Amino acid sequence: MSRNNSEFKVAIIGGGISGIAQAVTLKRQLGNGVNIKIFEKRSSLGGVWRDAKWPGAGVDVPIHLYSLFSDLKSDWTTLFAEQPEVLAYWESLVDKHGLRRDVILNTEYVGSEWISSEQHHAISFRRSDGSAFEYSANVIISANGPLSKPTIPKLPGLEKFEGVYFHNLHWDENVDLSNKRVAVIGNGSSGIQLVPGVADIPGVQLTHFIRSGGYFVPKVNTPYSATTKFLFKYVPLAQRAYRFSLFLESNDRWRAKKEPKSHPTPMETQLLDHLAKTAPPEYLDALTPRYPLGCKRVAFDAGWLESLHRPNVDLVNHPIVQVTPRGLVTSDGVEKTFDVIIFATGSNVAEHGVGLNVGLKGGRGQDLQTHWKQIGGPKAYMGTAVPEFPNYFIILGPNAIAGSWGYTIGCKALFNAKLVQAMIRHQITSLQPKSDAFEKHNEELQRGLAGTSMKSTACDNWWRVGGNGLLSVPNSVSGFRLAELTKNIVWDDWSATRLDGNSGRPVEVIVKESSSKRTTWALGFITATMAAAAVSQLSAGNLPLKFEQIERLLSATGLWR
Repeated sequence: MSRNNSEFKVAIIGGGISGIAQAVTLKRQLGNGVNIKIFEKRSSLGGVWRDAKWPGAGVDVPIHLYSLFSDLKSDWTTLFAEQPEVLAYWESLVDKHGLRRDVILNTEYVGSEWISSEQHHAISFRRSDGSAFEYSANVIISANGPLSKPTIPKLPGLEKFEGVYFHNLHWDENVDLSNKRVAVIGNGSSGIQLVPGVADIPGVQLTHFIRSGGYFVPKVNTPYSATTKFLFKYVPLAQRAYRFSLFLESNDRWRAKKEPKSHPTPMETQLLDHLAKTAPPEYLDALTPRYPLGCKRVAFDAGWLESLHRPNVDLVNHPIVQVTPRGLVTSDGVEKTFDVIIFATGSNVAEHGVGLNVGLKGGRGQDLQTHWKQIGGPKAYMGTAVPEFPNYFIILGPNAIAGSWGYTIGCKALFNAKLVQAMIRHQITSLQPKSDAFEKHNEELQRGLAGTSMKSTACDNWWRVGGNGLLSVPNSVSGFRLAELTKNIVWDDWSATRLDGNSGRPVEVIVKESSSKRTTWALGFITATMAAAAVSQLSAGNLPLKFEQIERLLSATGLWR
């Protein structure tokens, strides 16, 4: 069966950073040998970084790690870049790689069906004007984003509130908060990020409603000097070495551990000491966590605890039981009056944010959402694909996250691009993981998560289906291991077929591809990076790299990412 490569169509659903990263990587791997389309339901690209316009919005991962390893930027302003700079970077990649013509805006995914006889997905879309159309693609890649479905609690009476309310992930710039009584609900990463900036608006009286305490890490946003940016731009390997030192520092810091822990751990003690020294004494009990570190995502504090000392900021930890036309009523019977309610209550990541699944029908006509419910929750092979759902790949799928989100996106986008590249090279028309490989992978994955603090029932978190069900978001492996797992495709785990031109029946395709080998210069590059990273660690007063780290580094040659 012959096929013009340029007619091989890949539909990327979602124009946030995952979708942009995937399109960039496909272009790098295949050039013009594949027809890419990015479908975005909003009027512009950028996803969460387009919408996260609250005061102080920015990354909680060092920006040099959050950006693509294939497209480094030497002149980042600060260690933790803020929203305008982050959005501008990702928008710049669209233009740099000539992707603007491949973007279709104001177009929402409705559903899709795998047409076995024609070996393609028939995808239904709806434009913002209400009109509908269908698009056929050989491959669907889900880039709908973990934060694409914000969650607003079902509070009794919310529809009767006479003021304004919105979710922070859909920040309403048309609302003037000056001289307003503002309620902020939720103290996760974005909740504590926005409070200091909102509290600083003239005339604001802010009440922060929290459900539980937590571990809050001081966020020191160091600016990069002109000298540093010069070195990153003009000195070979300097930026790569610095980026790798950041990787080493963050690789194991928050990763779940399987080995037994003392309680509290040294890190927990350090963070609890920070809390006691920084928070107002009257709020200390409410802010103190009753669960182990890692049971919830650690939040970075850029002035939030200090802001609780302000006279225009109050903290309330009684549950909200009702919304009235004028405000909120808590379980102690107190009603507070508000003009604006801001929900910083996260997203439905565990079910909706692990890949497009609503209305997506596979080889047996069943939609993926129903399939996942039948097997106990979202599962995938390598966080990427699901048996019986051919030619459907996910960037941040079930249990994909290892290291940071930005790093994971880079690894997974490259893995998906390799799958597409192999399909074109070997004229594969249907590709899906084998059921036994899928089952084995998920058994090993859940064993790795068992006994970690993420499985603790001492808290609810957004990593689990229904709060206390299957852990469907995180992985227990480190960034080192993620690089090892994604640098090569284990083709024995995949079912690859093509339609026979005469009989019209599927014929097995045996894929034999050599493992990725770095050349001598690449190993030298990695070794130089490792040495520079060791110098960086020594200059910070840390011990040099251990032999085990060096051994792992040289065996996982994808780590230059």
